[in-house]
Amino acid sequence: MIVRVHWETTYTYTQPVRQLHSEICLLPASRPSGQRLISGGVTTTPVTDPRPFSDVFGNTVHHLDYLHPVDRLHVRAEAEVLTTTNPESAQGLPPLLERLYLQPTPRAPHLDPAVVALSHEVGGEGLGPVALAERVNTYLRERFAFAVGVTAVSATALDLVAAGQGVCQDFAHLMIAILRHRGVAARYVSGYLASCDGETSTDASHAWVQVLADDHWHGFDPANGHPQDTRYVVTAVGRDYDDVPPVRGTYRGVAREQWSTSIRIATDQSAAG
Repeated sequence: MIVRVHWETTYTYTQPVRQLHSEICLLPASRPSGQRLISGGVTTTPVTDPRPFSDVFGNTVHHLDYLHPVDRLHVRAEAEVLTTTNPESAQGLPPLLERLYLQPTPRAPHLDPAVVALSHEVGGEGLGPVALAERVNTYLRERFAFAVGVTAVSATALDLVAAGQGVCQDFAHLMIAILRHRGVAARYVSGYLASCDGETSTDASHAWVQVLADDHWHGFDPANGHPQDTRYVVTAVGRDYDDVPPVRGTYRGVAREQWSTSIRIATDQSAAG
């Protein structure tokens, strides 16, 4: 499937700020045996030259620098991606990264008693990584409700447990915590979810989970109860959300910041993978 993504974010400041430095992780990249980036780019206003680099997880990140005063920053990312049903190859994965995907994080505390209790509820002892992930994926979709505005962007897996409802980010963190508790290497995925046909609009990216099995990454979306298919476009992977926020940065000044985001995602099934 061909998926076209158009992202726009605008930051406004109540007064000009100085030494504005941002890192943006919005542009999908080609991934081993998985999706292929056909075309894409990042542009900004005020105009600057976004400098791309690859982080420790292999994500493409663009760095922006403004030394002069800025009172408004507009970021646009556009990409055309060919998605497939092929699981992404994990051959050559550094042992350090595999170990990191087994470790607890503040967002996915897999040794917390609440996570341990849910892991027991899931059951499925003796299942392999993919079968266990399928079981957890279904369990979370049936056990918790998807609801916007209940949890904050700073939420952890435990906030979903406490509230009983949350957004895709929360479902992903809880699934990761349960899988890591069971000894399965799991990573957080940030990206885009397209419709089967036509165009959709949203104000946020999507999040799901991939598990490591047989030298491949297998994707699952617990917020929707689906496996990863050609509708999913991967932007970045990491231990949890803190490794892959779409935009982060710093500036000097006392101004208050406001921001807005709009995302359009269009599909073309004539190029199905």
